[in-house]
Amino acid sequence: MVNEVIAAAGNTAVPAYLTLLKLGYTVDRAGKGDQEHWIAKKETLHLVADCPLELLGLCLLRSEQGPHWQATDRQIDEFMRQFYPTASST
Repeated sequence: MVNEVIAAAGNTAVPAYLTLLKLGYTVDRAGKGDQEHWIAKKETLHLVADCPLELLGLCLLRSEQGPHWQATDRQIDEFMRQFYPTASST
């Protein structure tokens, strides 16, 4: 049995961009050189990120969580305890 592995790398930018287009977003790149950012727009929703893959992540976040996508203080505390236990031991 073969396990599929996809890593965040340069070869994911174009597939992420194409997926956003397929989902009905327009995608633009703004900035020059190292100071670029990417913008995906669909109706009244604008997503802004450093690369197309991050845009796709924001798209999924908004799609799955809805307009109230932000985490609660309790959820943030639980996340910090699980993944950064020394940082949350104050």
